[in-house]
Amino acid sequence: MANLFWKTEENPFTTLIPHEFKTEEQLETYLYKNPQLLGDLIIISRQTKAGNYRDIPDLIAIDADNNVVIIELKKGAATEDVIAQVLRYAIWAETNPDSIKNLWLECPNKPDDKQIDWDSIQIKIMIVAEEIPSAVLRLVNRITYSVELFEISRFISGRNEFVLVNQRIPENMAKTVVRPQGVYDEAYYRTNFNPASADLFLRTAEKVEKIIRTKGWNLEKKHNKNYIAFKLGFPQVLGVNWIGSKSFCIYFKMPRETAESIEIEGLTPLRYEEEWNQILYKIDDANYPIEKLMPLFEAAYKYVSGS
Repeated sequence: MANLFWKTEENPFTTLIPHEFKTEEQLETYLYKNPQLLGDLIIISRQTKAGNYRDIPDLIAIDADNNVVIIELKKGAATEDVIAQVLRYAIWAETNPDSIKNLWLECPNKPDDKQIDWDSIQIKIMIVAEEIPSAVLRLVNRITYSVELFEISRFISGRNEFVLVNQRIPENMAKTVVRPQGVYDEAYYRTNFNPASADLFLRTAEKVEKIIRTKGWNLEKKHNKNYIAFKLGFPQVLGVNWIGSKSFCIYFKMPRETAESIEIEGLTPLRYEEEWNQILYKIDDANYPIEKLMPLFEAAYKYVSGS
């Protein structure tokens, strides 16, 4: 068992006490209420029957790239049996898009402007457990769907709660797994979006990256289907995302009240997205004064990093 310590300027090291989830249902409820622990997800269902009486995915979600995410949760350590289990769920979701669409339409907190092509949905599998053994990491290579694996632990100190989310990478993944989503690079953006807009999109991402380097922030740049994200470990801090085939925005992660407290002279935000916890500023042309958005860069970094 890992030991987690907490140190502040005022206090010496404090040992945090493990606070395990008592049941799988408790873990499910916790993640249902706090989906941001697993990334940008809109959870549209929990405990939905899939195919037959014994096939019931714990959670079904839609991510920022419009992938259907099948989430399987395990109390304690995941076992090799989880591989066959999530495969059944994923195949059901892929062959029954109308069922997923109905779940989406019935979801009360879905964004009104999010468009999903239900005729060509992509499936992602997510396995969450308190421990992901090496045997599962090896076997998951046999799955041709996109797969993400997370270990989750909870600790307490007084009234404070700490959650550790550790993403595990399947062994030799690059050699053995074929990802249906393809490679999201410059060529992908130029092929699937307006070419002129794609050039500006990529130049904007470069400007954002330069600002991040200037600030000395250690953020990872990650290309995705519909956006380029800058991440602090697993959580996103900010990024550049498409909102159409020709238009895109810079987004900053922060609470609504923080976003509304920051006024940029001469610039108006496009909108605030509650489901993704982010404020969007639309980039209109190559001369857009991105540097004026520095207060938003700093607020987003402070919000995610806590510094």
